[in-house]
Amino acid sequence: MFNEDDFEKKISMKFLRTLNRHLPAKRKTLKELLPEERPNIKNLDGSTHSFDKKELERLASVIPEYEHDKLRLPIYLEMSSSMERGTIKISGRIECMVVNTVLHEGGKREEKESMIIYYPHLRKVRKELPTTTQFMFTM
Repeated sequence: MFNEDDFEKKISMKFLRTLNRHLPAKRKTLKELLPEERPNIKNLDGSTHSFDKKELERLASVIPEYEHDKLRLPIYLEMSSSMERGTIKISGRIECMVVNTVLHEGGKREEKESMIIYYPHLRKVRKELPTTTQFMFTM
């Protein structure tokens, strides 16, 4: 029997896979990327995503060295149809620390496992971290 809900779900999942094919097949840690002469990763679509070496060095100066192996790059900026329009979710304690540092340079930094930012904040994050952040779409 034809189930319309299953059909819509399958179509939505296929659409999300298409939207997210620019994402890496496997992310690397900051510790892995720093020694590379030309730091990069392979994406699901077969293309290569290159990281700016100076941007990686900036991240290395923001987080303690003992946590370099915990920061997986790129940091995902999650846009979801289930969230309010104009909101972006960041997940992961170290990832949130990095984004908080960019948004509140010299100011108070909170430790969170996830955080929500809005479009005005997004502009600053993408301007400061263009190669170490990527959009990810979810439902």
